[in-house]
Amino acid sequence: MGLSLPRRVEPELLDSLAVEDPRAQRSRQDLRRIHRAMATLSIVQHALDCCTAGFRPRNLLELGAGDGSLMLRLAQRRSAGWPDARITLLDRLNLVTPQTLEGFHKVGWNPCVMTVDIFDWLAESDNTPLDVVFANLFMHHFSPDELTRLLAGIAMRCRVFLCFEPRRSSLTLVGSHLVGFLGAGPVTRQDAVSSVHAGFRAKELSKLWPNPQDWVMWEYSAGLFGHCFFAIRKDP
Repeated sequence: MGLSLPRRVEPELLDSLAVEDPRAQRSRQDLRRIHRAMATLSIVQHALDCCTAGFRPRNLLELGAGDGSLMLRLAQRRSAGWPDARITLLDRLNLVTPQTLEGFHKVGWNPCVMTVDIFDWLAESDNTPLDVVFANLFMHHFSPDELTRLLAGIAMRCRVFLCFEPRRSSLTLVGSHLVGFLGAGPVTRQDAVSSVHAGFRAKELSKLWPNPQDWVMWEYSAGLFGHCFFAIRKDP
């Protein structure tokens, strides 16, 4: 059941903390627990399999990649079918450890870390085509105007776009108030509630995607608390 409240985007506390702040470090650990509670990996893996049926991705990019741990877990599951893939981990902060990079190399993937603001990336002249652009708990940070600009830029650069976000629903809002039972600290307890208010429901992302006649799109509730959207470019 969706909330009657409109979508509300507000700054999240984690984004204002320095990388070395102990509160930030704890919050990033909390996010791994939240991913397990949301079954993020299984949901994303299933969605990617649907998106890439019939072709093998070779060039992938994750927006707001954080420490890269989720993408590494995905690579470990998909490397046999997607050998020699190149994965770019884009974030405004470089949080990817040498151990994570080595993990990609061990499964035969070629990682690249790009430390840049997303809109600076969009402004760059390099429009090298990407097979898959992926975003996890990232798109909800943006206002409708920012999302329109961001999605238009993504659509110009990829064959497939997939994002997994918080679902804006009464059940998810209740869950966000209970993340303390997962061991989450004060930063995560505050940001979890904000994330739900900024989340998505129904076809909100589909309505913002450009040139819908050129794409196959699917937007749906995923698991108890998640919301998925993917767009696949139609063959010319």
